[in-house]
Amino acid sequence: MKRTLYPLLLLALLLGCKMQQEPSKATQGEVIITGIIKNRDFYPHVNEIVLQLPFFRKGKVTYTTDIAEDNSFYFNFMLHAEMCEVSIKPYMEHLYVQPGDSIHLEIDFKDMLHPVVTGDGAELNAQITQFTQGGFYMQDYRIFPDFNTNEELEELLEKEHQERIRRYEEYVQKHQPDEKVKQYISELLKADYYTALFNNLLYAKNYRIEGVDIHRYAHRLKEASALLDNQVITDAHFRMSQEMYYYLHATNERLKAYDQSVTLDDILSPLKDTPAMPYLYAQGLSSSLYELNDTTYFNSQKEKFDLYIQSSYLRNSILQMHQSKKGFQENPKPVSDYILHGRYQDQVKAQGFMPYMKPFYDLLEKYRGKMIYLDFWAPWCPPCLAEMEPLKELRKKYKTEDIVFITICRGDNRKRLKEVLEKYEMHVDGIEHILTDDLQDDNNVHKMYNQLNVNRFPHYFIINREGVIVNYGSMMRPSYPGTAACIEQWLGK
Repeated sequence: MKRTLYPLLLLALLLGCKMQQEPSKATQGEVIITGIIKNRDFYPHVNEIVLQLPFFRKGKVTYTTDIAEDNSFYFNFMLHAEMCEVSIKPYMEHLYVQPGDSIHLEIDFKDMLHPVVTGDGAELNAQITQFTQGGFYMQDYRIFPDFNTNEELEELLEKEHQERIRRYEEYVQKHQPDEKVKQYISELLKADYYTALFNNLLYAKNYRIEGVDIHRYAHRLKEASALLDNQVITDAHFRMSQEMYYYLHATNERLKAYDQSVTLDDILSPLKDTPAMPYLYAQGLSSSLYELNDTTYFNSQKEKFDLYIQSSYLRNSILQMHQSKKGFQENPKPVSDYILHGRYQDQVKAQGFMPYMKPFYDLLEKYRGKMIYLDFWAPWCPPCLAEMEPLKELRKKYKTEDIVFITICRGDNRKRLKEVLEKYEMHVDGIEHILTDDLQDDNNVHKMYNQLNVNRFPHYFIINREGVIVNYGSMMRPSYPGTAACIEQWLGK
C-alpha cells in the first residue's frame, strides 16, 4: 500500500505562488582551509568569515568562524565527495576542494573579490578563477518575460547559450586550461542552460503564458540528469536539480487535480533509475524539513532514503538537517533566539542593531502571557486566501485569553486588504489584522521579513506564552491537522 502524505500536497501548493545498489565508497576526508586578512582596517566592522557547502537553495550547510586578533581564520570540515565546490562569502564563490586538502587563502579587504589561493589545489583553482572572475562566466540567463511562445523561448535560450560558448572558447584560447578544468566548466555551462530552461518554463506556467506548452520539454529531463552522474559536487548541480524537481511537480497531472494519493515516488517516476533520482529525492526530503519544518515526513521515508540516496554527501546533509529540526522541536529556544535576535544575545542588544525588528518585538510584548498564532500573507497569494475559512475555524477552538490570532498582510494596499477581509468575513473576535504599511516603511519591513526568514507566503509562527517561537514555516497552516496539535501541546492540553 502506498503511503500518502499531506506535506507533499502542501509543498506542491506552495510551488504553485528501484535503484538497488551497494552504498558508494566515495572518497572522504578532512578539508582544512586557513586564511589571513590583509588591510582589515578597511572594513573594521567585519569580524567573521562564512563558508558554505552547496546544497538546495534554503538548506545550505554553513560554517562561520571569527577573524582572530592576528587577522587569521580557520575552517575544518569532513568532505564526503571526490571533489566539492565551496563558497567563501562574499570573497570567493567558486573554490574547489578535495578530501585531505589543506588550502590557504589571502584576502585583501582593499581588493576583496580576488583572494590568493595557495596550498593543495592552487593551480586548479587558479584556472577556474580565471574563468569565473575573469569576465568569461555569465551564470544567469536573462530571458523572462520576453517570450510568449515555445519558439521564442528556445530562440532566446539558444542565443544566451551561444554567447556563453563564445566566452568559454575565448577563455580556452587565452588561458589554455587543462582537460579537467575544461570538463568542469563545460558541465557547469550545461547545468546553467538546463537550469534556465526549467526555470523559465515554470515562469511561463505561473504567469499563465498560453503560447508556451511546458510539457513538450519533459524529454530534456533525462539529458540534464546525465550531468549528475559523478562524484563532483557543485552549486550548479543543486540549482539544476531543484528546477527539475519543481518542473516535475508542475507537470504532474495528479497533483494539479489535488489527488491526495500521490506520493513522492509518483512525482519523480519519470526519472527513476537515472542519476538525478538521489538529488530529486533529497530535494523532496529537504523541502519537508526546511520549508515545511516537519520531521514526520522524513521519518516515514527512511526506507526510501536508504534506498535512493547512496551519496555520502547527500546523506550527511539531509541527516544534519533532520537532526537540526529534531533538536528544534525538543528545545526551540536557541533557534527562536536566533530568529528573533540574530547574532545578538537578547532583545535589548538586537533592537539597537536591528531597529526594524521593533514592531515584531512590540507584538510579543503586547501579548506576553498568551500564545500567539501569526499568519503572514498577501492578497495576491491563492494559498493564503484558501486558508481564511480554516483560520476562522481554528480560532473557534480556543479561548481568547489563551491565544491570540494575528494576520500580517504584506503591502500598502489598504483597499485590497479591506476587500479580502470583507469577502471572507474575517472581522471576527480574536483575530487581529495588520497591514505592514502600518508597522513601518517598506524597506524596514523587507529587513524584518529577511530576519524572520519569511520569503514566501503563507508563512506562520506559533509563539508560546514566554515569547518563544515553537514552530514556524509554511507547514503550520490552519487547515493542517498538526497545527491544532502543536497549539494544544504548548497550551498544555
